Amino acid sequence: MEQKILLYTKEGCPYAARLVEELKGKGADFVEINLTFDREALEEIKAKYGADRVPVLVEGDKVTVGYHGGLG
Repeated sequence: MEQKILLYTKEGCPYAARLVEELKGKGADFVEINLTFDREALEEIKAKYGADRVPVLVEGDKVTVGYHGGLG
């Protein structure tokens, strides 16, 4: 069973917007969680992943914090 991809973003972040477009372009099945509107999720990614910026991409056990020039 394929695991759901989670993408944490925020309003006005060009890197998060770029990654959303890349995921859509690849036809990836993902859930976008906008931290601008979900403060609880913001605290969760800080505690769980040590994330201090977006985008945060969670693919199963793999967590990528920040934008790194595209998908693998």
